[in-house]
Amino acid sequence: MTRPIYLFSKTVNTEVTHVPILLTEFMQPAIDFTHYDAIVLTSKQAVIALEQISHEWRRLPVLTIADFTAQQARSAGAAVLEHGGGYGDSLAEIIINGYSHWRWLYPRPEVVASDFAKRVNAAGVSMEGVIVYKTTCNPKTALLHLEADAVIIFTSPLTVACFLQQQQFQASHTVIAIGKTTASALPHGLDVLMPKTPSVQGCVDLARAL
Repeated sequence: MTRPIYLFSKTVNTEVTHVPILLTEFMQPAIDFTHYDAIVLTSKQAVIALEQISHEWRRLPVLTIADFTAQQARSAGAAVLEHGGGYGDSLAEIIINGYSHWRWLYPRPEVVASDFAKRVNAAGVSMEGVIVYKTTCNPKTALLHLEADAVIIFTSPLTVACFLQQQQFQASHTVIAIGKTTASALPHGLDVLMPKTPSVQGCVDLARAL
């Protein structure tokens, strides 16, 4: 018998039950894109936010945190330099080692999961963070009943935080985190699985293989 799989994520995947535990509010700060040489993108929400601010952002090359975000940027019409390995640390290494002389724009959420921008600035690289969206917990998902043998997927530390506000883990649950940063947000002592590729599809494939 197939176990129920719940995906706590902004990204929908039709192979499993998607739980929209996060709500996103987009900001519209004034940004002069001529002040920058490139943009670093850590989520598809950043792409959506920039599209709502100005199409001028597409003139700048972008570095993305993973291939999925790169696809979103290309679909919007931007040129992608390269993408990281799904972690903020990978972005810091790419920028410091390959593009340290550029002026970077970091359109970011109100709360960030990685301190890669601090590492970049500490290395003497010009990077300005501008808050373009904020994410909050969806109160409606507190009513969700999770089955006892469920596989639960988390795709960010904030999805974990919202879950812990609304739900409780059962001993029979299997937990999957998209990567190390998300796994570190889960309660200490909890057994956590992670996919080889830090992506939503990688999590879903791992869950379905259990």
